[in-house]
Amino acid sequence: MKLRNVCLVCLWLALHAFAASPRVAEYCAEIVDDSTYRPLLIKDLDEPIKDWIYPDSIPCERTPCQASWETESKVFFPYDIECREDGLLAGLFGGGGGGLAFCTHCPKRPIKLQRIEKIKLYGSKDMNGCCRGLQKDEFSRRTFHLRNARETLKAFYGMTFWGKWSGEWETNGNADLPPMERDFPAKLVGECNDTIPAVEYCVSGGKNVELHLVDYYDVLPRLFFSDGNNEKDDEENEDANKMICEGTMRVEKSYEMDFGKYGKRTLAHFVEQDTCHLTNIIATEVYIPIPKFIGADVLKGIPAKSLYGKRIPISSKNILNCNFDTVERNVQFYARIGGKCGKLDLQKKEKMNIFEFEQIEDIRHHTENMVHWISCGDDFVCPLSCIEVKDMLP
Repeated sequence: MKLRNVCLVCLWLALHAFAASPRVAEYCAEIVDDSTYRPLLIKDLDEPIKDWIYPDSIPCERTPCQASWETESKVFFPYDIECREDGLLAGLFGGGGGGLAFCTHCPKRPIKLQRIEKIKLYGSKDMNGCCRGLQKDEFSRRTFHLRNARETLKAFYGMTFWGKWSGEWETNGNADLPPMERDFPAKLVGECNDTIPAVEYCVSGGKNVELHLVDYYDVLPRLFFSDGNNEKDDEENEDANKMICEGTMRVEKSYEMDFGKYGKRTLAHFVEQDTCHLTNIIATEVYIPIPKFIGADVLKGIPAKSLYGKRIPISSKNILNCNFDTVERNVQFYARIGGKCGKLDLQKKEKMNIFEFEQIEDIRHHTENMVHWISCGDDFVCPLSCIEVKDMLP
């Protein structure tokens, strides 16, 4: 009897320790060259913020009345400090997001502070300040200097290191609010490869199964219609990341997930084209239409138990007709299907807004803008005329 009690106590302690164990962020190592690598986030911390220490709103004392939630993070992965001529320690540019409240003409109204539900690393800035390897766009990454990086890192794969995260409100001087801070464990799992999932979904529903997007990750492919474009920004030329199409512009995109024996499901297929045959300024970076919510109508016939823990191939096809050229940018990556959705994971059950993935930036005739722009989604605007976006799905 005593032995049984001891076993029960040990089991209780083990379960308690498991339940109380901290969430672990995961990274892979992208080898840049023989002495440099980048840690890329492949599994976010995604930890609920239980104790929210901020008020619902703050008074506006100065304009513009705005408050943005900004996060920073860094990880302490292996590096060779003696090999750096500038003496700076390289960190990571990647991590969690936030919210924004903005008002330019209402100084008498309070600034509402959006409740942030989770600690997320994806989208955070690096705490180390400005060091080599930093670029201004959100997909840029910090580099770590490590001699013979590919071979040296093999001894560290599977090990857990520590990172630091902080989040705070930038209020433009309207309030002085304390930051939130958190140390977190970060595992370096191995060298990056194309099979590591770039997005993650959770499962909801019983017989009528649904998928809800949980996260994007740093290994999400980045495509460009222009061969000369890459992740480096040209700060001296604001049109460096744009293309000019004279008279002919058409973009066709599709997004398909392969569920194996249950078949392939096309989740997005649409066309964007110029109907006025003017001068079109389009973004060279391909905006991949990744659905945040996948409904039961699309997943009909797929049981929930067949999805848990699976890695699902995704095919993204993107074709641009510009002037007399046709440029095709296709890529395959993977989605991780996690467990059952928590209440904080659920996305809005609504159809994808394909207008949010338009490539068009401007329409001109003899250098003058020719169209009016209207709202076509949260924080998105679209041309009122000349550009047709047609959904090709039934």
